[in-house]
Amino acid sequence: MDPVVVIADGSPWSVEAVEWATAHARLVHAPVVARWPEDRFRARLVVLGYQSRANSSLGLGRHVLSVVCSAGCDAVVVRGTSAARHGEHGRVTALVSGGQDDALVLARAAAFAEQRGAALRVLHAEPLPVLREDHDEDHTRVLARASELLGDVAHSSMLVRRQPHEAIARCLNTDLIVVGPGETRACGSVTRAALHHAPCPVLVVHRPGARERTGAPALPAPRRPVRTPV
Repeated sequence: MDPVVVIADGSPWSVEAVEWATAHARLVHAPVVARWPEDRFRARLVVLGYQSRANSSLGLGRHVLSVVCSAGCDAVVVRGTSAARHGEHGRVTALVSGGQDDALVLARAAAFAEQRGAALRVLHAEPLPVLREDHDEDHTRVLARASELLGDVAHSSMLVRRQPHEAIARCLNTDLIVVGPGETRACGSVTRAALHHAPCPVLVVHRPGARERTGAPALPAPRRPVRTPV
């Protein structure tokens, strides 16, 4: 069985990552293994803190994007409030966009919610249109498709008329936000927005493929949080 791998560098947030990874591993009956960011490893899940030892109090740690984007498996970035990190809200939120990764995001979110005995919420963020002719576009279809994909899985749905980064920052009553990887090898803009703004841990799902991480590409963190919607 592939382990849950936690990236541990001795920073305060890596300690939080170890705690979160250990609690999750108990739920899925998997071993936990600590690794450095540059290590090669096979994993069922990679967990790391959102800031590293050398990081300032603002922004992401210098290893976060490289580890998340190059992982051959899903990755959890541990951040947010103590209540969220310890699962006190009893809710998992899946962020859907109507794109190709929605089915995978929903499947992972449903699995995590079931493992924790938590409620599942599906959220789609779409700002109010600037042009009048765009007012007729029906964004409820994204949530309708999500409900079809979930089938009989119990869930609630929410359409938020805000930019994705604003909607993410307001998810104050959830223990985990689940997002797709985006369309670029450096993670999509909504994925980055979640990593920068979420008040809770963020699960970035990856499409099925190799489970071995062979090293991180050179992916510098942006100078400021990315707020461009997809």
